[in-house]
Amino acid sequence: MLTFPENALNLSLRAKFLILSALVQALVVALLIGNSLRLMNNAVSNNADRVAHEYAVNLNLTLSPYASSGRLGDLRSYWSEMLSDPSDSFLRYIVILDASGKTILEAGERPFALPAALRADPFDSKKGVRTALEGQTLHARAPLLLKDNKVGTLNFGLSTRDLARAREEVLMQGGIIAALGFAIALLLFFAFTRGVGLRLRALTAQSEKLAHGQYGQQLPAHGGDELEVVTNSLNSMSAALRERVDQLEESQRLLRESEERFRTLFDMTPLPLTVTDQEGCVIAANQALLRTFELRPMQLIGRRSDEIDFWFSPDEPRRIWSIYRERGSVQGEVADVRLPDGSAGYVAIWSSSLVLDGQRAVIWALLDLTEEMNAKEALKELNISLESRVAERSADLSNALETLKRTQHDLIASEKMASLGSLVAGIAHELNTPIGNSLLASTALADRVKDFQGVVAEGALRRSSLNHHLEEVHMACGLISNSLQKAADLISSFKQIAVDQTNDQRRRFRLQTVVLDTTATYTPRLRRSNCAASVDVPPELELDSYPGSLYQVFNNLINNALAHGFEGRDKGHISITARAGQMGYIDIVFRDDGIGMSEEVQRRVFDPFFTTKMGSGGTGLGMNIVYNIVTGVMGGRIAIESTPGQGTAIRMTIPVNSPQKE
Repeated sequence: MLTFPENALNLSLRAKFLILSALVQALVVALLIGNSLRLMNNAVSNNADRVAHEYAVNLNLTLSPYASSGRLGDLRSYWSEMLSDPSDSFLRYIVILDASGKTILEAGERPFALPAALRADPFDSKKGVRTALEGQTLHARAPLLLKDNKVGTLNFGLSTRDLARAREEVLMQGGIIAALGFAIALLLFFAFTRGVGLRLRALTAQSEKLAHGQYGQQLPAHGGDELEVVTNSLNSMSAALRERVDQLEESQRLLRESEERFRTLFDMTPLPLTVTDQEGCVIAANQALLRTFELRPMQLIGRRSDEIDFWFSPDEPRRIWSIYRERGSVQGEVADVRLPDGSAGYVAIWSSSLVLDGQRAVIWALLDLTEEMNAKEALKELNISLESRVAERSADLSNALETLKRTQHDLIASEKMASLGSLVAGIAHELNTPIGNSLLASTALADRVKDFQGVVAEGALRRSSLNHHLEEVHMACGLISNSLQKAADLISSFKQIAVDQTNDQRRRFRLQTVVLDTTATYTPRLRRSNCAASVDVPPELELDSYPGSLYQVFNNLINNALAHGFEGRDKGHISITARAGQMGYIDIVFRDDGIGMSEEVQRRVFDPFFTTKMGSGGTGLGMNIVYNIVTGVMGGRIAIESTPGQGTAIRMTIPVNSPQKE
């Protein structure tokens, strides 16, 4: 059996390509040479047959006159002379046989014996010229008509040396060309495989780097062939592996950090924690558990929970584990435990499943309820003792409850008043200044009266002292009077909001009449302020509402415009327009061309006690009263549009028929 060495076929891919290319090209060259030789032999044979036929025809034409007359012997010397020099003709010999095979004429270098192909069977004239090639001589046999119409045979031989030489030259040239092509093809394939081999070695080296975890280097991709596709794929795989490795390293880092955080939180949390496997064997315990129950790690780790001197009753661990297996977790179950001093204690237990190192585990959280349970017991006893006290105080509580109900009723009633709840906080602040001034003045006046009485009692009263005392009394009385008047005015303003609105009689009236009456009332003040007023209200607009409340609205708007809108200006203009709106509403616009309002002032303009003139006589209730009347009493809507320096427009939409007051 033919055997090969073990490493005989362990060749590189390039060597295999070269060997395969050489074998394929050698096979192709051999086929080309063989086919060329076959074609040449066929060409030589065909050409020789054609020449033999031509020679047979010419010789028949030449010899026929002599053969038919029986004078072929006359030509012996001629043919001998003609065939004596081989370079003169391709004809090498001529032999004429009669019908019996007897030689009639013979000339030239006749072979010892004619070729067997020409002697195999009797001559048949119908077959024409027959040929046989031996060496460099083409032997031919053709019929020849002899005397008395007998048929003999004409045998001759032609030299094929030139044809053989031409064939050899063709074969030599073809072989040289094939050898050159074979060598050139091998060189080209060698050069091609050299580049491919270098790229394959680069791919192999890159693959080895990938196998050793080196992903940073990228191979240059060129060539536009399958190796470029493989190179791009390898580069993409390298980048993807680098990314995946980075992600894996980042995940491992985050996992380590998470484990460290979990371990730190587990160990440092103040709540006692322990971890067991599914069989109840303790895996870990934190410092809080060891500290709370005065245990050591060697007493816990590796032992079953029912083997630890922790439970007050041996049935407790079995009960807790049965609850866990039945429900899948334990949620706040209270169990009896043994405290470090040997007394009974109580813990609330929670559990949660987790996976540690691929194995299912259970984390247990214990909350010490001993103090709480003891406190509950003490509280229970205290509650029993307090029942008698509760019975004793029930009568007092009943009276207090009645008082509370009345107070609650009063508070509910007060909430129904328009803005009364928002006024309470500002009343003390607003009244504090005038009342404080009055109190200060009255106190000072009392001191001066006391001093004056002392002077009178001593008999040292003078006119100058009396005049001075009278001046101080007059000043104090004026201060007290002014302060109390301001307080009275403030209280009167408060009463505008808190007063019962039902005092205002509801009737049907024209809106134009109310507006004109209000502006007429303010005509002197408008004239003093150099402020013009215009009214554009159609006379057909009628309301079924409360004219007194509407008077109050326009009064407050005009006062507010005169007090704030034209500050720092020597003239101004106020306009009041009204138009019938949609679905039974009337749109009223009160506009001035004053200094306008900032966004902050617009947001707070309807708040009670908000004013930009605090300390200058303003109470901050005017616009709040307007808002409450328009939205509460009349059931309408109000909005303000203002731009600093460009005036203010107050838009009100009120129904033709106001809602009934409660």
